[in-house]
Amino acid sequence: MDNRVLCNAVNLAKSMNMASFDTLKAAKSLQDAGFEVQQAEAVVGMVTYALSEGLATKDDVRELHSSIAALENKVAALDSKIDNGLAALDAKIDTGLNNVTQKLTIRLGGIVVGAITLLEVLNRIFPVVPAP
Repeated sequence: MDNRVLCNAVNLAKSMNMASFDTLKAAKSLQDAGFEVQQAEAVVGMVTYALSEGLATKDDVRELHSSIAALENKVAALDSKIDNGLAALDAKIDTGLNNVTQKLTIRLGGIVVGAITLLEVLNRIFPVVPAP
């Protein structure tokens, strides 16, 4: 029994879809290559089962790789959009904090000026007399 014949039969079966797989022809080819009837029928049965279960072909794998590459591109684009959105949000937060800081500085300055003015007015009304 030649393993190359078996491999060729399996590869041939994989290249076909289930509808076009001729089990009788495959069994006959295996018998012609030296397989006994029971062996040929068992191999054809396994191949038929494998085809009906939808094993992945090279084209299936290529298509999957292509789909994965497309998804990776979409993820990269979304990642870029998220980065840009975060940068814009960061800029807005910085602007808001700067505005709040400026307003607080102005208010604090006004409070200090008001306090100094109040102290000056109180000093004129109630002058501080130096101790003798």
